Amino acid sequence: MIFSFEIHYIVWCLLGLALVLSLLWVVWYNRRSMKLLKFMKWEERTRRYLHPDDLPTVSVVVFANNDEKWLNKYLPVIMRQKYPAAFEVIVVDDASFDGTKDLVGDMMVYFDHLKIVTVPDQTRSLSRKKLAVMLGIKASQHDVILTTNANCQIHSERWLMAMMRNFGPGIDVVLGYSHFGDEGYKGIGKNYRVLDEMTTSMQWILSAIKGKPYRGTSDNLAYRKEVFYRNKGFSKSLEMKWGDDDIFVSEIATGQNTRLEMLPASFVTSHYDDLPHAFGILKSRRDFTSHHVKYKSQFRCQAWMSLLYWLRLAALVCAVVMSYTNLAVILIAVAILLVTWLPMMLATFRNCYLLRLPLLLFSVPLFTLIRPVVNTGYKIKGLFTRKNNYTSIM
Repeated sequence: MIFSFEIHYIVWCLLGLALVLSLLWVVWYNRRSMKLLKFMKWEERTRRYLHPDDLPTVSVVVFANNDEKWLNKYLPVIMRQKYPAAFEVIVVDDASFDGTKDLVGDMMVYFDHLKIVTVPDQTRSLSRKKLAVMLGIKASQHDVILTTNANCQIHSERWLMAMMRNFGPGIDVVLGYSHFGDEGYKGIGKNYRVLDEMTTSMQWILSAIKGKPYRGTSDNLAYRKEVFYRNKGFSKSLEMKWGDDDIFVSEIATGQNTRLEMLPASFVTSHYDDLPHAFGILKSRRDFTSHHVKYKSQFRCQAWMSLLYWLRLAALVCAVVMSYTNLAVILIAVAILLVTWLPMMLATFRNCYLLRLPLLLFSVPLFTLIRPVVNTGYKIKGLFTRKNNYTSIM
């Protein structure tokens, strides 16, 4: 190889373009990371919260579908919450055929604030999840509804306190955070799933921080019952199987009436026996429902930045191919790659730490590159399975 700075002007242009795109990507990526850090470490702590004596009464609605083993593990923590106001826990059993009903019945002997509601098995022309939540709300006695699922692990006895402290005057919706359990991050694709969950979570969290909430997670979502009824429940999306946490949140949440809660005590972990399979199902559902939310700027911004990431790589590849015998060009190309990769890896490491995800570092550049390709695959698949997202009442 020949080391020379006598490089063709087209190659210089390609290298310059790649450098500019790299700097744009780094600035954008790190600004997002710093916004999350700033919110969690400073802004959230300086907000006004309700005094413990003023906390609202709350009904926790737990969706269960053949989840006996999860309920046995995680329901007692919900029942033993240290909460100064009245609260109840309503397990909505979606026609389970395991021991869910018997387990909850046994627990009701020890907890007088626990009850169970059963979804009729014959009701198959509606969204099972939405019907379950509606039945749970109808059976509730308190002012605020907090939804979660049987496979969700509550880590703190102050989970209710952390979520409910936000319901001051004018606040109708509180968005809580949830992440997958560590047992799911094993085998092929584990690091990709971590990166995808981190990226997806950053999108809706940062949008909420900006005052544009468009989704939450049914694992950890609270809203006033009065708002649910005022919105006529899920009536606007009743023909869709999904959307009880994103489409619904998009309907009722605004920058003024919504708060994001990111205190670690409020975090929830969702567990799955087969996370790779569940991950694919959840991705397909989110891809479908994302077309029906009101704020889409986060999706567009992510798409444009992914395009810039690919254009930057294409410019570097073209420059190296045109001057592959020149060591100077190769070294400059490597330096430009490092300009992007090092800050991006450090920012991702910080994001994963804040969001309680397995820490990523060296695999970040590769999976950031292939993520748009994988997402495109899900979109194409969605075109052929679109009808599966609707109930039979259409």
